[in-house]
Amino acid sequence: MCSSIGIFTAFFAGPTSVGRRFCGISTRGVLRRGSPEPSSCVARRHIQTSNLRRPIIASERVDWTRVEVAPDRRACPDILAGGLNSGFATFCLLIVSLLPLDAAAQITEALLPYPVAPRTPQERPSELAPIGLRLGDFFWFPRAELDEAYNSNIFATNTKPTYDFITALTPSFDLVSNFPRNSLNLRAASLFQVYADHPAQNTQDGLVTADGTLDVTAGSYLYGTAQAAHQHISYGSPNSPGNIAQPVTYWDYAATAGYVQQGRRFSYSVDIGVTAAQYNSAQLVGGGVLPQSTQDGTASSAAVTGSYEIIPDYLGYIRVGGSLFDYWHTAPAPAAGVPETRPNFSTYRADVGLQILPRHLISGAAYVGYLVQNFASSGLGSTSTPDYGGQLVWSITPLTTITLSGLLTFNTGTPGVGVASAGIGVPSGTFLPSAGNSYLAKVFTATASHQLLRNLQLILTASYENDSYQGITRTDNVFFVDAGVRYQMNRNLFLGSDFSHYERTSTVSGLSFNQSILTLRVGTQF
Repeated sequence: MCSSIGIFTAFFAGPTSVGRRFCGISTRGVLRRGSPEPSSCVARRHIQTSNLRRPIIASERVDWTRVEVAPDRRACPDILAGGLNSGFATFCLLIVSLLPLDAAAQITEALLPYPVAPRTPQERPSELAPIGLRLGDFFWFPRAELDEAYNSNIFATNTKPTYDFITALTPSFDLVSNFPRNSLNLRAASLFQVYADHPAQNTQDGLVTADGTLDVTAGSYLYGTAQAAHQHISYGSPNSPGNIAQPVTYWDYAATAGYVQQGRRFSYSVDIGVTAAQYNSAQLVGGGVLPQSTQDGTASSAAVTGSYEIIPDYLGYIRVGGSLFDYWHTAPAPAAGVPETRPNFSTYRADVGLQILPRHLISGAAYVGYLVQNFASSGLGSTSTPDYGGQLVWSITPLTTITLSGLLTFNTGTPGVGVASAGIGVPSGTFLPSAGNSYLAKVFTATASHQLLRNLQLILTASYENDSYQGITRTDNVFFVDAGVRYQMNRNLFLGSDFSHYERTSTVSGLSFNQSILTLRVGTQF
């Protein structure tokens, strides 16, 4: 599920970090003709609002204009304005919904197992879509959203939950080029969360991203993206330590580049990417700090995709890719007799799939293959599993859409964490929740979107995630449901609300919890 605020149907996310975007804001923003197709194979990071609402992507349609509502890696509506390449944009945004609900703060591969969707005819502009402000060869789309949420369990505990009211402000903008050829876009967003009764939990997140394309021929182009973000880890996330007074903050960086050849019966693409995260020390209850540098790391990825048009709009494809995960520091021994660890690992996947272009009632992609993880240290073993997933969009009627998605990914863990020894700022023997050396996340999502009126959208989302941890005995199951509504008062003002429930069950005592969030929202766009 491109930390916790991206909410497809709402602004707030659940207790854990998820690849999301800002409410009503997408780091991808508005895609216009000539803007880069943010590689469909590229997983982008987004600012999260996990404490407010859990993410899962829902595609909203307002009078033929796609409104992508994304929750936390993580959620907010993306409005693809007039002239938007809606088919491709929808394909890209659906990929974000596949990201693990709690993987936003973890480091995962930069490229996902999907081929780039060929460019498709643009949908007609909506009378409710923002028109932006013309700045030479660019259009500027400013947005702002104000949310008020009730969170039943802000610390994600399984006993004596603490509730609070949270006010969140999310300003953002997209600066989108309108060149005859090529493109260059800049997007930025920030999130300010203020707790009514627990001001120590206030957070300030921000994100800046740039992307562009360079046309080589009529059917081929080069693309590139770069992103920098300051985010926080939500309570309840697998890599959120225990006994902390405030959420852990971290810096997140990502970049991708590639070459895409389309427009022929045989098409191909070559993609490279890198993601990195650097964590700040955690403030402990009662004073002191707990270093988090053992989580710092980089993931470098590369992939090659070849596709063949079997019949018009139906493409079979083969995709081969790999990633190298490198922890920057050796983790100290958490207890006497336990060796220091630096569990670097690599992953490889090979998949075959079918892609249906977004000109049919059912579109998207589905694939099967094999996924392997190998640790650099032979003593840590390896993991192999069948790989499968994809996303399918079923446009039942012009007003109703159902989206099904699935994805398997490996994520970094919290090496060296377990039972604390003396001298690390925590009483000796204190249990610190651990995400192991890494973990495999399997995420499956279903979303139903219905346009009740021309300017009134209803969205229902359900998601299931299974996390299997390496190096420790731990398995988690995560369930999430969300019901939301968005009312577009006019071109520049919208209202919304959603209710979500998040539940995590873990085989480790004390890590299971549930959380419910009710959110009211008002937003403006130009």
